Amino acid sequence: MKSKILNVSLCQINTTVGDFEKNFEKICDFISKAKHSHIIVFPELSLCGYMPQDMVYSHKFIDLNACYFEKLKDRSKSIDSVIVVGFVREEKAIYNSLGVLFKGEVLGFYDKKFLPNYNVFDEKRYFKSGDNDLTVDINDVRCGFSICEDIWYPDGTERQDVLKGAEVLININASPYALKKQAFKESLLKARASDNLCFLVYTNLVGANDELVFNGESLVINPKGDIIAKAKAFEEDILNVSLDIKDVHLKRRSDLRWQEVCKPENANISLYISKEAFYQNIISPRLSKEEELIKAITLSIKDFFEKQGFKKAVLGLSGGIDSAIVLYLGVLALGKENIKAVYMPTSFNKEESYKDAKTLCENLNVELEVIPIESVRIAYEQILSYNSFDVADENLQARIRANILFYISNKENRVVLSTSNKSESAVGYTTIYGDMAGGFSPIKDLYKTEVYEIAYFINKDKEIIPKNIIDKPPSAELRPNQKDQDTLPPYDVLDKILWLLIEEYKDKEDIKEFDKNTVEKVYNMLVKAEYKRKQAPIGPKLHERAFGIGWRYPIVRDRNI
Repeated sequence: MKSKILNVSLCQINTTVGDFEKNFEKICDFISKAKHSHIIVFPELSLCGYMPQDMVYSHKFIDLNACYFEKLKDRSKSIDSVIVVGFVREEKAIYNSLGVLFKGEVLGFYDKKFLPNYNVFDEKRYFKSGDNDLTVDINDVRCGFSICEDIWYPDGTERQDVLKGAEVLININASPYALKKQAFKESLLKARASDNLCFLVYTNLVGANDELVFNGESLVINPKGDIIAKAKAFEEDILNVSLDIKDVHLKRRSDLRWQEVCKPENANISLYISKEAFYQNIISPRLSKEEELIKAITLSIKDFFEKQGFKKAVLGLSGGIDSAIVLYLGVLALGKENIKAVYMPTSFNKEESYKDAKTLCENLNVELEVIPIESVRIAYEQILSYNSFDVADENLQARIRANILFYISNKENRVVLSTSNKSESAVGYTTIYGDMAGGFSPIKDLYKTEVYEIAYFINKDKEIIPKNIIDKPPSAELRPNQKDQDTLPPYDVLDKILWLLIEEYKDKEDIKEFDKNTVEKVYNMLVKAEYKRKQAPIGPKLHERAFGIGWRYPIVRDRNI
């Protein structure tokens, strides 16, 4: 059997929402790197960036989508490859669409059929579901097209395309990262390829926009359900793959059931492009949990700053583990020269906390600025004239620190990095307008136990996070001899209960693994803290359920439900 080869380039690019010129130039740059390909594929909404949200309601935004699609069409006149690009298309309604271009011509459009409307997705608010199919024959190789969510439905678009004879399914995506999601996606995509006896080309977005992080990891799967090529995680990449379509024919010829149901029709478009097999398929390695989280967070910080023109950050360094990890990640993302760490002690802070903060900054080569706030705290006490010391006085210290950080932010044009973690935010063990305050919150979706896991990982080859920071009992140091566990269950218990309540949607009555009173206490704290979380700065979504746009609970509610 004579081989039919299709060279495909999966262009895993980092886009900025609404920056059409920058996105367009990046698309053109990647096209220039894929001159040996028959077909060059870009991610979902790659021309305008994902997700534009209410920008879709702007006539100017819609017009710019059309304008830059036309510019790309003109640019394609000199390119001997088919180009697949995602954009917002208007035709009586607004569609999440892909366009297929070749030699200055539009070969066709495909409009996303299955619009996700759950968790962080709200596409039915903006788009109309498509009802068209699109197949294109390139050198007698039939390609079918779909967008992201379409592939999650077993009898969806891709099934209809392969029943019409499609040998290669091209699925473009803006699929956000969540811990463990990639493994699940890969198993699903393997099933789609093997069930349909075809090659599956899955091109994903990379980068971060607001709280969504896109991990990339674009891939190609053969008709046996094996991954034959995979792009890097959390980096821009171009994955060049040569597909031998003989593999599809051999699988289908030996499957009588397939022959009975397959009803090939003429493709929408047929064309011929002369190119030779050229590419060697590459499979990028899978990252560990800690590597994933570190890369996801650093990418989110980097893109939050760069895409808005920010360069510098400031954070309060306490000598505790949360601020230590945020400083480490900030240095990784922005460079040590762009981070300012500020230690703001009162009489309640131990000398060892200062030593730990100082050692950490020395390890990271970051300058530590010390601004004592005891005199400010006392001045407040004298002005307010309360005789007792309670939680209000504790929180006052956090708010004094926040004021100083935002003063520095204004003076030096720096973004304040919040150091709150998910466990604290979940139960409200954080001071609103105090340590919660910030412009960006890098670890807001990390449980406290995960913060420790990352610290151990960072130190696996060399001690960067001082051992004492990891080993000492966590404390806010807002009163004498304070420990987190004076108020909270141990974090290994707290996080397991929170995981069941948050990530697994468990009702408190269904959690039998822990003491009933402890579960009740944690649940009540979770519900009560809703008003705080609604006012928290954004940060990267790292789990399937994060306190952000996908978390939609009322503040005013019956707390027993």
